[in-house]
Amino acid sequence: MIDTSSSVRPGVRAGRTPGAGRPRRRRPLVLPGGLRWILPGFVISVGLIYYSIVYSGYLSFFDWPGGRALMTPIGFGNYVQALQDPVLWGALRNTLVYFIVVFAVQVVGGTLFAAAMHSSIRFANVYKVLVVIPVVVAPATLAPAQLQVWQSDGTVNHVLGWLGLSGLEQSWVGQSTTSLVVVVLVGCWGAVGYGFILLYAGMAQVDPELVEAGRLDGAGNLRVLFSIVMPSLRPVIVSLAILNFITALKLFDNPWLITQGGPAHSSEFLGTMIYAETASSDRNLGFASALSILVLVIAVAVSVLMQMRGRERVARPTRRHKETSGV
Repeated sequence: MIDTSSSVRPGVRAGRTPGAGRPRRRRPLVLPGGLRWILPGFVISVGLIYYSIVYSGYLSFFDWPGGRALMTPIGFGNYVQALQDPVLWGALRNTLVYFIVVFAVQVVGGTLFAAAMHSSIRFANVYKVLVVIPVVVAPATLAPAQLQVWQSDGTVNHVLGWLGLSGLEQSWVGQSTTSLVVVVLVGCWGAVGYGFILLYAGMAQVDPELVEAGRLDGAGNLRVLFSIVMPSLRPVIVSLAILNFITALKLFDNPWLITQGGPAHSSEFLGTMIYAETASSDRNLGFASALSILVLVIAVAVSVLMQMRGRERVARPTRRHKETSGV
């Protein structure tokens, strides 16, 4: 008679309990729930950025010179004063001029440089460095050199005199008719490299089969660039437009370091206007806060409109393709 009390089940060794030989599952190195990891950055962002925005909006309803002075509530008086100020409208005009010219030069120059770097060109890496250098140079370092170039006895006038064009020599920075031109040209010089970086990366994402199909159909370099490559870069160009407009709205460093917004507010921008209001002896921080809120509203509104417009343009070719293909 067999003793069933000492029998062992098949597949299970004696002296071991079921499942004892299975390897234990390792605990994941990254704990679930990412909130605890982003919480410090979230607190800093809310505390420093959004709190500042809310507080600026609160100050915009007061007449307050700062410090321990009395805060006098005036409602929307600062906004009414700002909208009636001709300096504000001149700054908005300068902002629009700066945006249009710099954006156009950035897209055209960046596209040409990016297309050249994607072709078989010698010393391409050297050219890339030369194009990108203006992007990494700090404006505080660049401003003294630009002053030397554009002063009455600067490099530009010396070159004009050497070319026999002494009649064109003038005080580029010191007169109201040309000070904005100097600021815009300095902005163009620094913006082309940034546009080149984004457009060069965008061209690298274009499907090579589309380019090859265009060349098989007999398209030349320019035809391929404008009919195949550029439509694929439309999201990049929309992003550049948004970034350029926001940069133009908050532009401060180059205008202040080169012209300080003058002469006679001819090169005034919203950033220099806000700084001048906060740094003056008879300052009104409520008025400066109202200007800051106006800048924020304009930036958000224009960015949303540009994004919506860009999505509509991207969606139109897709709908046309579906209609022509019978889908």
